[in-house]
Amino acid sequence: MATGVTDFIKISEVRNEIDATFPNPGEDVRRDIEVKNNGYGHRLIGNAFEFLCKLLLYRRCNEVVRPQYRALRTWSQDENTESWEGLGNSEKCRWKAGETPPTRVRKFDGMQWEDREGISNRTEWKEMNEARPVWRRRQSAIKWTIDEDLSKLAHQYVQTGMNTKGVVKSALINAGWKPNETVHSWIDRNAFEEDVLDEMNDLFSLLREKEWTCGETVFEKPSFGNYLHILRGEGDFIVDDLLIDIKTTKNPTFTKAFWRQLLMYYVVNDVQRLIHESEWRSSKEPFEGKYPEINRVGIYFARFGELKTINMSDVINDRNQYEEFRAWIVDRALEENAHAQVDYSDLRSLLTEPYDYKRQRTLFDFE
Repeated sequence: MATGVTDFIKISEVRNEIDATFPNPGEDVRRDIEVKNNGYGHRLIGNAFEFLCKLLLYRRCNEVVRPQYRALRTWSQDENTESWEGLGNSEKCRWKAGETPPTRVRKFDGMQWEDREGISNRTEWKEMNEARPVWRRRQSAIKWTIDEDLSKLAHQYVQTGMNTKGVVKSALINAGWKPNETVHSWIDRNAFEEDVLDEMNDLFSLLREKEWTCGETVFEKPSFGNYLHILRGEGDFIVDDLLIDIKTTKNPTFTKAFWRQLLMYYVVNDVQRLIHESEWRSSKEPFEGKYPEINRVGIYFARFGELKTINMSDVINDRNQYEEFRAWIVDRALEENAHAQVDYSDLRSLLTEPYDYKRQRTLFDFE
């Protein structure tokens, strides 16, 4: 399995290189927190809020691009393989003004081992999963199903902007919230704790006040070509020339970790743009277009209602230094993912060989 951005920036050598070459320029939030955490899981709140961000951007931006969009995924338990239907051409990753992207709300539907003979708990499921080849392992033991009624509600919100409270409930269910088993309808408010609904409604209300949610084009979950053995990564959103990562943390600090992640997304976006203009285009995502030029990166601190941005022109004032840094990152990433045994000679001629610096470590992909 290829190393991605998240794990790559945990490598001490990589951290040191980033910190020495481009130290963290991010500014902390100075205002008081506006939406407090009521004690619910960070992942639940974060995933639900990201879903709400997506719907709002669908509604407000004139063009939506979903680089990884595939219409329908099916799973064969017998063959342990995934297949995709209804994909069409790469242009169906893009929706123009007046078009509404498909919006599906999923809901928790049990655990994977419930339908398998000989497996009765999480431990046995984990053992079975780890015995598979890495490319056939399942990322989650949770089963999901599509809720058609909630999907229609989310679709209607994108078109009309109405029923924000209903959309908040949909977002929580989509993030894995499990209502009380005695409640048969999601509409029954008793299925939710009052405080988590209030928290999500407050976060969403604050978001709707922000100008950055009104753009010309939004890229949702950009994977930057998904060139697995350079660096795989998935951002939150690109709105025009601004790369945004969403944080629901109560910590107002623009941490070094936040900056390293944003910088790596900037680099892999830059790499995608270079590769798109070359003859070497082995992308792993349906979208075949060119990613936008990123001029700004930022963190939206949702609980504070504040977007903290960094102008990349203020950071990269020596282009030669940046290009050598980019070459080092690509070279180090290919070294980290050398187990793929892929011939990257064409890629190297584009991204690393023009920068024949002394620290370049990998001269050959095969020894």
